[in-house]
Amino acid sequence: MIVILDSGVLGLLASPIQDASEEEENEIYQCTEWLYSLLSKSVYVVTSEISDYEVRRELIRIKSDGIGLLDNLRDVIDFLPLTKEVMKKAAEFWADARQNHIPTADDKNIDADMIISAQWSLLSEKYPGRTVLIATKNIRHLKLFAQENAQDWMNIRV
Repeated sequence: MIVILDSGVLGLLASPIQDASEEEENEIYQCTEWLYSLLSKSVYVVTSEISDYEVRRELIRIKSDGIGLLDNLRDVIDFLPLTKEVMKKAAEFWADARQNHIPTADDKNIDADMIISAQWSLLSEKYPGRTVLIATKNIRHLKLFAQENAQDWMNIRV
């Protein structure tokens, strides 16, 4: 199984837990435990460089200690590059969504969901016998192309 983390999930993993007394009920704690559970079962967990960009820019803006956590995630998961092939596929998805009157972001927005969907599509083609899922906090736009392979992160279990 391959699990692609979208920006929302990556943001949880890069968030410092503020109150240790509420750890087990904390979404950040639960997401971190979930990630390490997947990794312990040999699930290949990746994210996109576009997700790093989205999370990192906000962490920098708010001067968060989460930047170190985000950097440390590179030791345990892979960050998929934004290749020419990925960007071409993302452009196709973006155009298809708009031709079907389903805008996923403002037309001037780079639309990271289309890039993540493209990376999902290309990984699915590269590994035809493996399940490739997108773990997200917002299924709506990612379901357009990944359909049932876009799931709320809490529902992905091995």
